[in-house]
Amino acid sequence: MAVKIGITGPVGSIKAEALKKIMEMLEKDGAVVQGVLVSEINENHKLMGYSLFDISTKKRIIFAQPNIVSRVKIDKLGVDTRLLEEILIPSLQKARENADYIVIDEVGKLENLTRNIQREVEETLKSQKPLIVTLHKKSRNPVLQEIRSLEGIRVFDITPINRNLLPFKVLRVLRGEEVT
Repeated sequence: MAVKIGITGPVGSIKAEALKKIMEMLEKDGAVVQGVLVSEINENHKLMGYSLFDISTKKRIIFAQPNIVSRVKIDKLGVDTRLLEEILIPSLQKARENADYIVIDEVGKLENLTRNIQREVEETLKSQKPLIVTLHKKSRNPVLQEIRSLEGIRVFDITPINRNLLPFKVLRVLRGEEVT
């Protein structure tokens, strides 16, 4: 059974920082890490969009902005679902085939945007590859509840106090070392 790690915590950048540190340590050990990262785009402390980064191809797209006209919204921003599917779906498919570790950042923002994305995220969650996902702490989203109930998943709550130690703890769990 592949190890599945969830990282949850407050809104802000500490989950992303921890995830990037974990990825760096895995890659330093020679592991292939693939999947997707989501970033907020802020201007003058105002949310102006979201971007998606394909870890493998290094391609970054902006998929949510105020000027995108769409019935699909994230935080009142229009979402270009076609563009998002063009990057996210092949990225997760390739990760399931080739990666040693799969990363999905901000699962709570992505998986309900289209049926195709939801299906791809679910397939990736069922994968026999080790997986690291970041989750919204308080979301009642059914997919997040499902992730929390996955067999073998370990969910870590990141805080400003444990933010520097947590990546090392997660790495030990991914390596199969017992961590309390």
